[in-house]
Amino acid sequence: MELNGKKLLILGGATTEIPLVKRAKELGVYTIVTDMYDFKTSPAKKYADEAWNISWTNLDELSAKCKEENIGGILAGYSESHVEYMIKLSSLLNFPCYITKEQLEITRNKKKFKEVCKRNGVPVVRDYCDVTSVDTFPVIVKPTDRGGSIGVSVAHNEEELKQAYSYAMEMSVEKNVVIEDFISDGFKFDVYYLIIDGKIIYLTCSDTLTSDKGGELGIIQNAWLYPSKFMDAYDSGPRSNVEAMIKDMGIKNGHITFSSFVLRDKSFLFFETGFRLSGDQAFTYTNTVGKTNVLDAMITYAINGDAKEVISDMDKSSSGLIAGKKCLTINAYAKGGEIKSIDGLERIEAMPDCTYVLNNVNIGDKCDDSHAILKKICQAVFVSDSIESLKEDADNMYSALTVTDLNDQDMIFDRIDSNVVSNWWN
Repeated sequence: MELNGKKLLILGGATTEIPLVKRAKELGVYTIVTDMYDFKTSPAKKYADEAWNISWTNLDELSAKCKEENIGGILAGYSESHVEYMIKLSSLLNFPCYITKEQLEITRNKKKFKEVCKRNGVPVVRDYCDVTSVDTFPVIVKPTDRGGSIGVSVAHNEEELKQAYSYAMEMSVEKNVVIEDFISDGFKFDVYYLIIDGKIIYLTCSDTLTSDKGGELGIIQNAWLYPSKFMDAYDSGPRSNVEAMIKDMGIKNGHITFSSFVLRDKSFLFFETGFRLSGDQAFTYTNTVGKTNVLDAMITYAINGDAKEVISDMDKSSSGLIAGKKCLTINAYAKGGEIKSIDGLERIEAMPDCTYVLNNVNIGDKCDDSHAILKKICQAVFVSDSIESLKEDADNMYSALTVTDLNDQDMIFDRIDSNVVSNWWN
């Protein structure tokens, strides 16, 4: 069905929504971004055809406005909160929506997700029913219903466990807590799927390089490498169970990411999922290697209720991954301070292997490095047939990027060792 001229309402205008807005416009869609913030706080509004200053939680006003303006579909990108209101607003307007309320609850509630994993034979991190059943330390204690590091603690003994449990319970909205073994010697592994009309498309998988400076809870993801060096172990291991779980959850359309730890014996322990677009913008790599365009699928389904027409020739015949091209996505995070200057983003964007650069800050932004979640300065994606070229891309990016504070001090929190990239897939 034709998209040209159809109106798409996007809930939220953060930097991460910019590629979504841009792609929708390329497809001929008239884009509208809505939230209560100005263009500086919601930069995606600057790229949209139209911007509304209506909170995405204001269902009455939004539903009336959508009818008045003849909106054709609604989409939320990278936040479960936005997705929740997309479900509600779509229901009010009888619009297509790839996700149900029940599916959202499974994918954002850690305990419910683990129950579905266990039912389908997907291995998970060992958990404990209460504080008295813990027989091994350290453990990680977290609310079942909060994201990031909110309410999360690591306990090394019984006294710390009691404190961590009380803290997690205090921070939990639904007053539910999960206690799990704390995995400190595994690699973080993500696997990405696109589902269109019940067809499960295996997009790619990635490994994460984390910063040593983050401490136990500061899971600072400095870089992602695609495809994962554990791809074969996943294919011969939990893949069939994970794909059975997608079917068990009743998922017919949408993009979903599953996260796990890979231990040294190449066994997998899954711990969370996101049934939405992923913040690592993995589509910038999968598009390059011929997989179905994730953004096209999400946009088309939101408007037409059917995205079968966007399935790529590669995915019509195969659900495997393509060998050859590899990808390095680098995140640069900020130290504490106020940003005085930012330079080099244009030079990074002009690098031959660079497929995507996302600037996430402005001069004058105040950054706080006393919390586990740091402010991201930028994200850059490099795709190449040559691993050595990716190593050089990392070095050249750091040479080009300069971010200083009011005292002209470097504000980049950490940098990856490019030699790790050279040896990653060996």
